[in-house]
Amino acid sequence: MIIDTHTHVYPEKVAKAVEEISTRDMEGGASLSGPMTIPGLLASMERNGVDISITFCIAEKPSVVKPSNDFIIASCDRKRVIGLGTLHPDYEDYEAEIDRLRSSGIKGVKWNSLFQGVSLDDERMFRLFEVMGDDMIAYFHAGRGPGKHFAEHDKSTPDKLIRVMAAFPKMKVVAAHFGGLKMLAEAHQLVGKNLYLDTSWTPTVGELEPKVVADLIMEHGPDKVLFATDYPFGDVKEEIKAISSLPLSDEVKERIFWKNARELFAL
Repeated sequence: MIIDTHTHVYPEKVAKAVEEISTRDMEGGASLSGPMTIPGLLASMERNGVDISITFCIAEKPSVVKPSNDFIIASCDRKRVIGLGTLHPDYEDYEAEIDRLRSSGIKGVKWNSLFQGVSLDDERMFRLFEVMGDDMIAYFHAGRGPGKHFAEHDKSTPDKLIRVMAAFPKMKVVAAHFGGLKMLAEAHQLVGKNLYLDTSWTPTVGELEPKVVADLIMEHGPDKVLFATDYPFGDVKEEIKAISSLPLSDEVKERIFWKNARELFAL
């Protein structure tokens, strides 16, 4: 079994524009591995043997929070495709929206500071975390971003995430990109702490030294690592191959590919 805990989708009318914006600054003129839509995601899952995907639709401004969540609630079947909600720190009716997500069976919220432009430890974020409590999952983009435009991005650095966790020690936290995209050395300060790391790495985790990745996983704890591709930014087939090739036991790989996600998301 394979559970991919980090994928992106948008309504089909919006997806094309988001795809164009998202690829504008990708490294080396890289292209997406498929359409950023539910049908595109399902086709990729079928093609690559992925059983379940966790997916996100990020609200880059307050006005699109509710329609984005409407789309996730209506479009994800909660069997093969499981959606997380989105929030923006300037969205005024955040308490009601969190309650709506919770009552709709949405198990968490994804933030991406690259597009939402807010630091993880901004005080406006803290009021949202307070309402989320310890039953909802907080899934964060961590680190910088692909391309020159995000080379100095500093709103989701590991030290900011540590401050969030110190303030909300019971919150269920997932840090994407091993805790720090393009800043793996800094991300080591998260290793061993009470959070999950996902394995997505743009453009591919295969560019990292396998032993470095395997050592990081074992040091952090293989029961706190989630397989992730960042579809459609990552090539699902290549990400599966890269994780499968790591110098780790089959038991550890099984935990990464699906067991840890099944437990965290109560699947």
